[in-house]
Amino acid sequence: MRVEVIGGGALGLLFAAAAAKGGAEVVLYTRTAEQAERIMDSGIQVSEPAEKNPWSMSSHAIRACTTDFFSESGDQLRWIVLAVKQKHLDASLIAKLQANVRAEDRLFCLQNGVGHIERLMEALPEVPVYAAVTTEGARRLDAAVVLHAGKGSTLFGKTATARQLYLAKQEQAEKMLIKALGLGGLSLAASNEIEIAMYRKLLINAVINPLTALWKIENGALLEKEERITTMRAVFDEIVTVYSAAGIEAPLVWWEELLDVCRATARNRSSMLEDVSRGDRTEAAWISGGVVELARRAGKQAPINQTLLNLIEGLNG
Repeated sequence: MRVEVIGGGALGLLFAAAAAKGGAEVVLYTRTAEQAERIMDSGIQVSEPAEKNPWSMSSHAIRACTTDFFSESGDQLRWIVLAVKQKHLDASLIAKLQANVRAEDRLFCLQNGVGHIERLMEALPEVPVYAAVTTEGARRLDAAVVLHAGKGSTLFGKTATARQLYLAKQEQAEKMLIKALGLGGLSLAASNEIEIAMYRKLLINAVINPLTALWKIENGALLEKEERITTMRAVFDEIVTVYSAAGIEAPLVWWEELLDVCRATARNRSSMLEDVSRGDRTEAAWISGGVVELARRAGKQAPINQTLLNLIEGLNG
């Protein structure tokens, strides 16, 4: 089995190293030639907080190059792991996928927010597209070193629309990927209800990310003031109302789970806060904007999420 990871960020490095450790043939596609050269020279090192010594996969186990060299592979089973943010899943990358991905290949999509699965299915109608939702904690320390900050799990599966289109059995391919990443230390499970996991994560991201980015605070600080909790609840309630109008089940227990996420990741800085701090474009268009679009399709409005989207988009020029 061949695993090709597009994106040399924290999750890209972690999944590439784990797949190689699990015995898969691995190619990692990076944005810059400098990062690819570093990995080809030294491999990827993974630090685990619970382990005194980091483990690494040598350059012999992982081939790295820039996305300019992304191409078709041979006849072997190929999983293509998209480990880039939605803002980097642009027309140029989609064109590369259209030119080089076969119907026999499989896409494994780790993006936050919503909308990307539909875009990929439209661009690649013959290719099985899997959504993935992960709670793995990872932080890139430098070009070839990743901190596996918190062990989590990953659910992946085809959405209901995709299951109707791709009738061929995929179980063996899924089992092979689960086994390889499991041997590499990552917990992976297939799910026939991936939409529930996706919308749960969207709700959590749509509350935590914009508020931490605007207030410039770590996740746990959201719970330190009543005013912050009240604002969180207002965002949460609006999303639940949108979901109901869109026919998406959102159990109220998700509120307690949202608070639990804030506690469990108390010292974490959200990806949106990191983007705002660097002056980079955020994923707000696919998180807060994703909620707004769901509301529009259901004939409703989401004024709180629209305001959060406008505030985030207006931060950086």
